[in-house]
Amino acid sequence: MTPAALRAAIPAGAIVLLDTSAVLAYLSGAEPASAAATSIIDGFVASGRNQAIVSAITVTESLVRPMRAASPAAIGLVEDFLLHFPNVRIDPVTVAVAREAARIRAATAAPTPDALILATAVVAPASVVVGNDVSWPGLAKRAKLETRVVVLA
Repeated sequence: MTPAALRAAIPAGAIVLLDTSAVLAYLSGAEPASAAATSIIDGFVASGRNQAIVSAITVTESLVRPMRAASPAAIGLVEDFLLHFPNVRIDPVTVAVAREAARIRAATAAPTPDALILATAVVAPASVVVGNDVSWPGLAKRAKLETRVVVLA
């Protein structure tokens, strides 16, 4: 997405949920979606234009590869971003999130991690979900979510 398209899709002041794919694209810097993720995270979130939420599920998913590689530096990079980046907070999987995820799964058959991340957006509430999964707009529609899904690539 172009910077202008991102500005149009993500209004100033909107709370944004960052899916794991957006976080990984940002941290990698080498994926097709990295430029768009960087525009959002460095341009919108770091500046305070938008507040961002990540699900505790994203913490798990983001740390798998660095832990599998036994790379303290990579683990530190991911944890530093998740725990200390300005205007980003981590939301836990609460009973309310789990219940909403069950409703989303019942309506869509989405994988549990995806349903939990989308449910986090509903409960938070976040008006925009940013990720790189082209199936998510359809999932959101079938689950009757009011949250807009922005696909990065």
